[in-house]
Amino acid sequence: MGESSDTSIKEAIEELLQTSIFKNVARRNDPEFARKLAMWLVRYILIASSMKESLKINLEEILLNLHGDRFKKIVEITERTFNMVKRDSENYRNYIW
Repeated sequence: MGESSDTSIKEAIEELLQTSIFKNVARRNDPEFARKLAMWLVRYILIASSMKESLKINLEEILLNLHGDRFKKIVEITERTFNMVKRDSENYRNYIW
């Protein structure tokens, strides 16, 4: 998103879809899946940002509030996955996948 603070949700989604990671998601899955994922991520970002602004809490606390005990499991799964991807990418020189 640009410097303007009045970027619409639709514009934010479109900009996200133009990133290389979302182009890769669309190619590997399908464009509609990538669009829905982008929409949910933009919503999620807005919720987290609003919580930070109004509650003055850090990101980890926001995630714990949103996900409860599942947050720890999410961190565990994503750490394990990213470590595997990192190891594989070092072996194969792939970006993300």
